[in-house]
Amino acid sequence: MNRSTRLFVTLGAATLLTLGLWSPVATATAAPSPAPAAATAERDLVEIPAKAAVRQAVTPSECAPTLLNSYVNGLVADMTTEQLTFLFAHFDTLMDVPTYDALFFGTSGDPDYALESHAHQLQNTFRDLRRFWDIESADIQLMAMHGDVLLDADRIAATLTAMVQARVIAPLTPAQIRQEAETVAAFMQTQGDFYDNPLWTLNAYAFTGEDETNPVLAALPDKLVFGDGILAAYDAIGLGDVGPRVIMAHEFAHHVQFELGVFDTGPSDPSEATRRTELMADAMASYYGVHKKGLALNQKRVTDALLSFYTVGDCQFASPGHHGTPLQRERAAAWGAELAAAAKPRSYVIPAATFIDLFEEALPGIIAG
Repeated sequence: MNRSTRLFVTLGAATLLTLGLWSPVATATAAPSPAPAAATAERDLVEIPAKAAVRQAVTPSECAPTLLNSYVNGLVADMTTEQLTFLFAHFDTLMDVPTYDALFFGTSGDPDYALESHAHQLQNTFRDLRRFWDIESADIQLMAMHGDVLLDADRIAATLTAMVQARVIAPLTPAQIRQEAETVAAFMQTQGDFYDNPLWTLNAYAFTGEDETNPVLAALPDKLVFGDGILAAYDAIGLGDVGPRVIMAHEFAHHVQFELGVFDTGPSDPSEATRRTELMADAMASYYGVHKKGLALNQKRVTDALLSFYTVGDCQFASPGHHGTPLQRERAAAWGAELAAAAKPRSYVIPAATFIDLFEEALPGIIAG
């Protein structure tokens, strides 16, 4: 992946929704017309894996479903017909706006973006990771994304405007943006806590604007953003004690990669490049998770947390967002855990640059098995 799209998420690769997939359902009722915000994106800054999982809830994949697929299936099944129809008509706005609102406007000191669920756990892990890895990390901002942005037409409009300016979505007129924002906010205000559905924030990601040519993106600070939805999901599957901390370690690993120029090297093929950096982040998260100076967790719990919501069973192994097969990710996590277990003395932490060199040597075996 090139330097201009160095935004990564904790979860697996997402595929933009093809509106045609929804047409049989959307035309069965008096649904609104597809929103202009659903226009094809010019670039994907943030992969949103729940998009692919929702798609598969309607058009199942031939690949085995994952916990992410199963969890999303349950969220979709719980929607009313009215809500489901509205989701189809305004899919990209509902799925994208909470993510991009936090990216463009969130700051760690703003209560609108404050961590709520698992706040203490995440803040402590973030502090420990800064000590664990020997990189410059004082400039990274930790924050949350919340679904309540979907209640506010002004915030929705500002986010869609910023997405157009950053060329994330195709150009929209101010009138189109305002109409979409007011339609979504008005609907959400009539639907109880539907705005807080975990689906809208079922994600976490790391961002840096370094070397971005777009001034909107270049001006943004380094960030780690956690959605309420991904934290709710880990609680729902019984990994709330481990999952958020391991996800934090994976996302922080991307910031290590940013700092050490990992994305400036490696394969030219986009899918191979993403697989390399994601497997490396898995290995770094496992190393920290098992290491005595890290979380000192059981290896199986760390691996379970890494694999639970990373993978969408979509068979898209050639996708530019492909994060590696579950078996490859399991091998990467095992490699990192074994490296931590072999530390002598037990408290010794390998410098980040050395870890990356060792991983590069091990990667062919991790991929091949």
